[in-house]
Amino acid sequence: MNADSQSTARANWAWGCAVAKTLFELGVEQVVFSPGSRSTPLVLGCENQNGLRTIPILDERTASFFALGLGKRTGKPTALICTSGSAPTHWFPAVTEADHSGVPLLLLSADRPPELQDCGAGQTINQIGLFGEFARAFHPIPLPDESQKSIQELREIIVHAYSQSIGKNPGPVHLNFPFREPLVSEDKEQLEIDLPAIAAPSPSPPDTVSSRANGILEKLGSGKRLLVIAGEQAPLETFSKWDHPQSPPILCDSLSPLREAPSPTRILRFENLLRSKSFRQKARPDAILQLGPLPTSKTLRKWIEDLNVPRVVIEPRGKNVDPLASPSSSFDLDYPVISSLDFPEGEKGWSDRWVRSEEQIESKLDLFLSDENDWFEGKLSRILSTHLPKGSQLHVANSMPIRDLEWFWKGSDLGRTLSGNRGVNGIDGTLGTALGIAHDSKDPSFLLTGELAFLHDSNALLASRHFSGSLTVFLVNNQGGGIFENLSVAGLPAFEKCFATPQDCNFKMLCEAHGVEHVLPVDWKSLIELIESDPPSGIRVIEIRTDRKKDRDTRLKVLSLGPES
Repeated sequence: MNADSQSTARANWAWGCAVAKTLFELGVEQVVFSPGSRSTPLVLGCENQNGLRTIPILDERTASFFALGLGKRTGKPTALICTSGSAPTHWFPAVTEADHSGVPLLLLSADRPPELQDCGAGQTINQIGLFGEFARAFHPIPLPDESQKSIQELREIIVHAYSQSIGKNPGPVHLNFPFREPLVSEDKEQLEIDLPAIAAPSPSPPDTVSSRANGILEKLGSGKRLLVIAGEQAPLETFSKWDHPQSPPILCDSLSPLREAPSPTRILRFENLLRSKSFRQKARPDAILQLGPLPTSKTLRKWIEDLNVPRVVIEPRGKNVDPLASPSSSFDLDYPVISSLDFPEGEKGWSDRWVRSEEQIESKLDLFLSDENDWFEGKLSRILSTHLPKGSQLHVANSMPIRDLEWFWKGSDLGRTLSGNRGVNGIDGTLGTALGIAHDSKDPSFLLTGELAFLHDSNALLASRHFSGSLTVFLVNNQGGGIFENLSVAGLPAFEKCFATPQDCNFKMLCEAHGVEHVLPVDWKSLIELIESDPPSGIRVIEIRTDRKKDRDTRLKVLSLGPES
């Protein structure tokens, strides 16, 4: 190795060590990477940094969703590393989800040096600004230089990127690292770097400007029939003042933490209630306070649009999360600010009407499902709500599982955490995200998914070797996409081939190929026993086979259960 090559190798090593040390000092705990050559300095730097835990995952798409899951659980950025070329493009689905759902990520892509760009060099594409507006920021990193000044400037870029990822609107930040060869020294020389410690930036403090908060009351008016809609990300402290029976009715999103906390006016059965014409007429609010994005329910959204009453939307990230055509006023304030506001006293009986009707629906639902002995997807969600352990984590796939959760989950005060990839609502990355949530977690973790979402991300099973924790997967196998059964195309001859797309897969053999436990319960009793047993370490798949078309008909029956007139 000549002098120039040795200098390049030393600079690469210094760059990798500086990146790793900076990440560690910022508080990053996990680094997820996929194998590749050009990213060698970054991977070796992180592997050799005490306090950083590196997780190798073959498939970049799985790796990115795994990192997304870690970020969902911890609220901290996870670092992602990959090689150059097509590799970072496989991060794109997870990047869009992190962007829309506000999950911090640090994307560290390796790249070819400038002289190998635009000349047909292998594994080379234009990675500049690759993720466009889906990234909070893009930082082109200069070529490695072992001078102290250059290394310090690199560290400052990483600190800035970290700060951007956890800002008012958390999300992914992309840093692109070009490296020249040789990527490492032939004699494996390791350069010792001694740099001063850095202070990790803190997230932006909540915006609690009282003058702006008072504007909420002005927009809502002086009505006495306030209706509150609790979105997924509104924390429990938001509702601290509404802990008594005279509080306004609070309609909870399928993933709202209020579903798992004591609340005297919490409403979960709004789908059933709003399908009742007589209830809609009696339960008309005169103002709506919407905290974050709306639930999935089309019934709820249509009702709100038709009401034509004042509506205030609070979204701390400053994003527009109101897809409805009816007018609304938006405030980019932190959710808990509403606990300091003096709302008008509610009309006598206003909340009681919602609560009593909710109780009636719950009783009918309990009776109906107790008589339903065949496998039914909705009953599975109900059983999970009554039997999952206290403090556990449940990640829910999109399409029908998230809707079954919204329609059938029974509220509790067990403090379980509900999560889903509701940013862009895709089925991609479902298993990888759940594994990231469960990895290194002290709480038992579970995933509710259909078989199409599971198969779409089955590469994530390859991560089982390096997975530390417990994840039980409830795999609903109904031979196709159940959500399409609710569309007008369901009766067309091309429906099965073009929309339902049933897959021919033996899940027992698939699990065995990855060394993953597979269980096929014979009835509800055996399923409940599995849920209540101590979860094993690693991944366990519990397959529940249902009839897709019968599930659709049963859902319609259950959702038609209305309150007493």
